[in-house]
Amino acid sequence: MRRSTGVSAALMVAVLVLGFVAGVVVGVSGRSTVTVTETFRTLVTTTVAQPARTVTETLRTYVTTTMVLGRTVTLTETVTKTFSTVSVRTLTVQTTLTQTVSQIGDVCFSRTMNCASIIISLIDSAQQSVLVAVYSFTSDSLASALIRAHQRGVEVRVVIERGQANVSGSEYERLRSAGVAVRLDGNSDLMHHKFMVVDGRVVVTGSYNWSAAAEDRNDENLIVIYDQGVAALYSREFDRVWSQAS
Repeated sequence: MRRSTGVSAALMVAVLVLGFVAGVVVGVSGRSTVTVTETFRTLVTTTVAQPARTVTETLRTYVTTTMVLGRTVTLTETVTKTFSTVSVRTLTVQTTLTQTVSQIGDVCFSRTMNCASIIISLIDSAQQSVLVAVYSFTSDSLASALIRAHQRGVEVRVVIERGQANVSGSEYERLRSAGVAVRLDGNSDLMHHKFMVVDGRVVVTGSYNWSAAAEDRNDENLIVIYDQGVAALYSREFDRVWSQAS
């Protein structure tokens, strides 16, 4: 009986030891790998993406030791982070910068030069539109040029200073009678502009009023500018004045 009991006890110890080892092995081999996804930043650029590739980064490793059946067992636990990266190749974008250079077409000084002829030539060459904002308008030849443009289908709009509408020689009623769109300004003070915009690309400006006095008696100046950017600014100002006029 003692001998059987001794064998049974030894067998029991062996089973317990084997069970302990098996538990360790299962514990180690059954450990799950946790995938951690971390967003660092998102960059939105114009690039050409290539196929994604997976990158695994080791964050930290734990090493522990234990005794099994009198032998040292080393347990290693590695924590990793898996994420995807997109390989990109640089896309070269060529940007073309267009610079428009202003061109001065004509510079005119009254009394010594014929400024009216420059204005008439530009009106006669208009294909789309002629916008005029002028303080005083008593020039027959300039009014005739605007009427000709209107009759051939060019958009012609004119704003005149209200206080100058009925002065001697005013072209206001003549333009209206010819069907030209003409208004009197709405500024309670003076609409002192003297400019013209032709086809949205040419600006005529200066101190020159559209009058016989400006051409023949006063010292006036006139300049012609070929620049779409400048013309756009003058057109915007004309529209503002036009919207307030009646």
